[in-house]
Amino acid sequence: MCWCTATLAILATLLQGCWHNQCSQRGEDCRRSQCCAEAGQTCFEKNIYWASCKANCTPGLDPSDQGAYATPWACVTLPKASEDEQTTPSPPSAEWTTGTWTTGYWDCCKPSCGWRGKGRFDRPVASCDARTGQRLEDFNVGSVCDNGTAAACVDYAPFVVNPGLSMGFAAVNAKEEQSRCGQCFELRFTNEKHDNGLWGGSSPSLVGKAMVVQVSNTGGDVTGDHSFDIQIPSAGQGLFHSGCNKQFPGYKVDEFDCAKRYGGCKERDECDGMPWELQAGCRWRFDWYGWFQADDTTNNPYVVYRRVRCPQRLIAISGSTPLDDASLPILDEQAYSDGKAPTNIFSQVFA
Repeated sequence: MCWCTATLAILATLLQGCWHNQCSQRGEDCRRSQCCAEAGQTCFEKNIYWASCKANCTPGLDPSDQGAYATPWACVTLPKASEDEQTTPSPPSAEWTTGTWTTGYWDCCKPSCGWRGKGRFDRPVASCDARTGQRLEDFNVGSVCDNGTAAACVDYAPFVVNPGLSMGFAAVNAKEEQSRCGQCFELRFTNEKHDNGLWGGSSPSLVGKAMVVQVSNTGGDVTGDHSFDIQIPSAGQGLFHSGCNKQFPGYKVDEFDCAKRYGGCKERDECDGMPWELQAGCRWRFDWYGWFQADDTTNNPYVVYRRVRCPQRLIAISGSTPLDDASLPILDEQAYSDGKAPTNIFSQVFA
């Protein structure tokens, strides 16, 4: 009896040792094991690239992280709930918001999300020196539209990722500033029209395509059903038209939007009169976005949208990551490579 008891005790100890050897030590990446060898430690996910064993975790920056590792923690506990513990997921359509539309602008001003304290992110979105084009490390530099030297970086212009997907930056309602700055949204363009089909909407070639935008700015004129004001060179300087000719002093104010402060240029060839740094973004508006493509009525397209994890392509430009980004769905860029989005949501508006 004693021999058996001793043997069982030894066996239990060995098994326990094997189990703990499979778990992660403090300081190790615990994404694979999702358990911690040290008592009192929990595996917390920082982002999709790292998780570590810690006694506790507070979302945001950890003072002990230094240099390149000073990025925000999502603090998602691993392992996540099992399938039996998870609630029944909502249908795909529940993730999306409908009934809203987009516009465009480009005023060269410092992004309002470029100031500290404007959002729940690791750092404000980048601004660039209007004189040199270099990114500014000082987030307190005043806007070029207000006698300062901080301007919108030229690479905030939209760009094509693949035939069905573009990326860029946008303004949202000023009332949502604190919660929206730095966040990213997947927009899918629909076939809905303004004024019962008599005016405006997506061009036929745009319906079913998508764009991911990161919120870089806010505006009091972004209200109601109009949710996203996309940063597009030539799309209109709006209320603030003193910045662009300060950033590009060799050009007149009217050359940045064809003297149309709201709506901007209507012809692709007019992009040739802009600074060369802005011409590609201007042409994107006509070539991919389909501005005034069909009977001069395709503009301000409707979208359905949802929040997604910010793609690294956009973070590399803005330098800003939302603190809760790791908890969001990852964009499937490949799904758009054929030129159209999957139509398993709201199929009636993608026809």
